[in-house]
Amino acid sequence: MSEKFDDKRIDEALQLLNEVAKEKRAELLDMVAKKYGNLKSALGGTAEKLQDQAQKTYAEGKEKVQELASTLDGNVHKNPWPYLGGTALGFLILGFLFGRSRK
Repeated sequence: MSEKFDDKRIDEALQLLNEVAKEKRAELLDMVAKKYGNLKSALGGTAEKLQDQAQKTYAEGKEKVQELASTLDGNVHKNPWPYLGGTALGFLILGFLFGRSRK
């Protein structure tokens, strides 16, 4: 009978621990939700600022690339021979390097 009594006490203790754990879990989840909400509101403004800055930097970079492409296009149209010669020389060197025997 002592064994049955011990099992009953252990079951009661486990049940009590489960109830306390459920209460503490709810409190912990509530606390995390509040802290997360504060963190989200604090970072919300920062995230928007970072996104705005990234968009501004992207637009500036895109504008500079377009200007560079336009300038390069104008230079190639005015005097194409140095560009054609440089391209041919580059491919000749690549052909020499890749075409060598590996033995």
